[in-house]
Amino acid sequence: MKTVLRSSFALAGAVVVAVVAAGCSSVRPPALSVNGSDISRDSVDRELSAIADNPGLKQQLSGTEGTIKSGGSSIWLTHVVTQQVVDREVQRRHIAVSAADRRTGRAQAANFFGTQAFVAFPTWFRDQTTGEFARQQALFRVTGTPPSDADVRAAYQTAIAQFRQQCPSGRFVSHILVPSQQLAAGLAAQISAGASFEQIASQQSTDTASARDGGALGCIDGQQLAPAFQQVAASLPLNQVSAPVQTQFGWHLILVRDTIPFEQLQTGLRQRLEQQSPAAQRKLVARVARADVDVDPRYGRWVVRAGRGTVEPPRGAPRATATAPPTTEPEPVP
Repeated sequence: MKTVLRSSFALAGAVVVAVVAAGCSSVRPPALSVNGSDISRDSVDRELSAIADNPGLKQQLSGTEGTIKSGGSSIWLTHVVTQQVVDREVQRRHIAVSAADRRTGRAQAANFFGTQAFVAFPTWFRDQTTGEFARQQALFRVTGTPPSDADVRAAYQTAIAQFRQQCPSGRFVSHILVPSQQLAAGLAAQISAGASFEQIASQQSTDTASARDGGALGCIDGQQLAPAFQQVAASLPLNQVSAPVQTQFGWHLILVRDTIPFEQLQTGLRQRLEQQSPAAQRKLVARVARADVDVDPRYGRWVVRAGRGTVEPPRGAPRATATAPPTTEPEPVP
């Protein structure tokens, strides 16, 4: 599913700003300053050029060749500010980035832009962004606390709203997959007697990917399902467990609802939130809002509202064309 940032990229505003300013003087002011640390125009412009030149993002973001819509650039500049705060905190706490942090960081970087767009970036940009999100994950891991019930419930409401928008049929399918008809019939009898479909799916289903979510496969629309499975899922009355259905994968018990119950998603959502750590994210948002940030006016301005700091685009920014980025690639961020 799309992150808020990724969705914001897709909805970026129409004003266009230059991603590389004219002139290359080494004494020109920085693009950004965060808590006394300067980020050069060259660094920021090179990153914005990479985003503007990405074929997977060009339709949403590009105004002219080598430029990026100011809404998109402001999202990225807010990320740059946030990353400066993250890096200072990681250094202050002497936090080591683990291999798991790096794997999660790469997945989050891909989700930020969209997987297809992410793989289209130059190697240096992918490595840099993976390192940045990995350090964020390391900070969340150290400073986070287990997600609260309210966090899980809020994540569920967000997920359901997105699922419903993407499911015109309103048919959400779940299943339990087992190796034999006899076992499937026995589990069906247990469910008929009052056992939880979700609990049995999580404990018995050999489809481990859906078992984590209580057997949920999501909306039936657009899924490539085995023909026998598809036929039953399309015609089964809501809230009724099917008789055992055989496919090449084994024997299925199928259940179709017009929503996905909270109980079916809460375990998977809680596990994901443990990685994302909402409490640690809230702490980071507060740190960023307290940061001393100065933005070169050609890139926008720093604004703190309702406890959240963001870079807002400049008003009436003119169109301009970027110069070519450097040809040598920097060392990957560790």
